[in-house]
Amino acid sequence: MITNIEWWVPAVVIAPALLFQWYLFYAFFTAKKRFSKSNSHLNLPVSLIVCARNELENLQKNLPKWVSQKYPELEVIVVNDRSWDDSRFYLEEQAAKHSNLKIVTVPDNDNYWTGKKLALSLGIKAARHDILLLTDADCAPASELWVQHMVQGYSDPNVEIVLGYGRYQKEKGLLNLIIRMETLQTAWLYLTAAWAGWPFMGVGRNLSYRKELFFRNKGFYKHMHIASGDDDLFINEVATRQNTRVIIHPEAVTMSIPKKTWSEYIYQRRRHFSTSSHYRTGSKIFLTAYQVSRLVIWTVTVFSLVLLSMGNTWYAIPFGLGLTYFVKRWWSLIKLSKLGGEGKLGWWYPVLSAIIFLIQLRIWLQNVIIGVPKGWKKA
Repeated sequence: MITNIEWWVPAVVIAPALLFQWYLFYAFFTAKKRFSKSNSHLNLPVSLIVCARNELENLQKNLPKWVSQKYPELEVIVVNDRSWDDSRFYLEEQAAKHSNLKIVTVPDNDNYWTGKKLALSLGIKAARHDILLLTDADCAPASELWVQHMVQGYSDPNVEIVLGYGRYQKEKGLLNLIIRMETLQTAWLYLTAAWAGWPFMGVGRNLSYRKELFFRNKGFYKHMHIASGDDDLFINEVATRQNTRVIIHPEAVTMSIPKKTWSEYIYQRRRHFSTSSHYRTGSKIFLTAYQVSRLVIWTVTVFSLVLLSMGNTWYAIPFGLGLTYFVKRWWSLIKLSKLGGEGKLGWWYPVLSAIIFLIQLRIWLQNVIIGVPKGWKKA
């Protein structure tokens, strides 16, 4: 019977999981202070690249915010990816008004390898500058100093990648709250991993790297057969402890439009989850350790709480150990939500964490049991 299990058994079981998680907490609460500070005197030439396919409405809303960034030498490249709306005419009109705007057009030809990776590759090839800053057509910078802040990550000449934070617009409803909280938790993981020296991904909504790094590693060649992953798979391939930095500041984030329906959200998450199977082995080990340690902590904490409620007071020790994890996790998300311009979003963690866990479990099982749709594997 479970009541016959000695209290020290769950304490021993939870200890390795807590050590792993506490190391990540240490990285978050210390390394962010070293790598997030800006040096306002650093002004390197930047090429901002945005791929757009039938994004006329978003271009009309966001392009003025890109070209008007307060930065001395900024080239804005919009890649018109075979759009059939009026994007071309709008872009040509804007290019005549803004000398720092360049238009790149993806030819509509079946003989070409298609997809966002082709569009982005053409945009990178056309860039005049070595520092590239990437975002999506539906992303608006949080301030006119977005570029200025992101460039500060290159204060060390050995840095080739700068990871940023991309949040979603705040709207009414439970779905929006879940999307924003899951985005916050995902950002906590990949930013903290980078601070800890284990960078494994970035998001194309707010990402920067060097043009020389892109071509030195043959661009997307190793995963061109996979439709998604223009951001996380490339970063997973080339990021190291030495060449990666993080910039997180309320003025250095981008804001995107969230999905409006549950089906759209689940579809998006299933596609994102499918790319992680292509990560390098070290990243898979790290992510497995992260998820297993969380599961162990959850299980031992709940188990200890049950026995504690039955009068076994010694189980207060393993329960207390587990509780310290949840408090640390909660506090770190509160801090990150403030740094990322999310306001009080982090305070919702105790309420939403279990719901998000069940959603993620469902998506993972759906991908494993049903399989990944063929259309996701090839561009």
